[in-house]
Amino acid sequence: LTRMLLESTTLFLLVSAVASECFRVHGTVECPTDLHRIEFVRVLLFDRDVLPWEMDDLMGETKTGEDGTFTVEGCGDDLGWWNQPDPYIQIDHRCPEGGHNVAITMRHTMQWLPRTFLPEEITIEEPIRLDLSQVEKTYTAYVPQ
Repeated sequence: LTRMLLESTTLFLLVSAVASECFRVHGTVECPTDLHRIEFVRVLLFDRDVLPWEMDDLMGETKTGEDGTFTVEGCGDDLGWWNQPDPYIQIDHRCPEGGHNVAITMRHTMQWLPRTFLPEEITIEEPIRLDLSQVEKTYTAYVPQ
């Protein structure tokens, strides 16, 4: 009985350990269809959780500057030492799609990020174009070695 209790406790401790990691992301947004729509754009940093009973965790939030630049940072944790956070940013904006000059509803652009933890930082090399109609876009993120 003692051995069984010890094994159960060890298994519980291994499974319940939490993998906590922090991120810092630098980038720029651009809106060729309305140049004034790049300031005060909301940028959210999330940890993707794929299990059906979990929701994605908000790790950090910021707004873009007048030139469209942003730095967002935050920490996330997932259950299990083997399960590191899966980071992405969501950008909430009103940049009109190409061929339009107004965006009536709030639009969302999502960008997956590499698992690069602090002290290393993630820099998205190219400006993130908000006028494109794709829901997800892939941009090159530079990670210093």
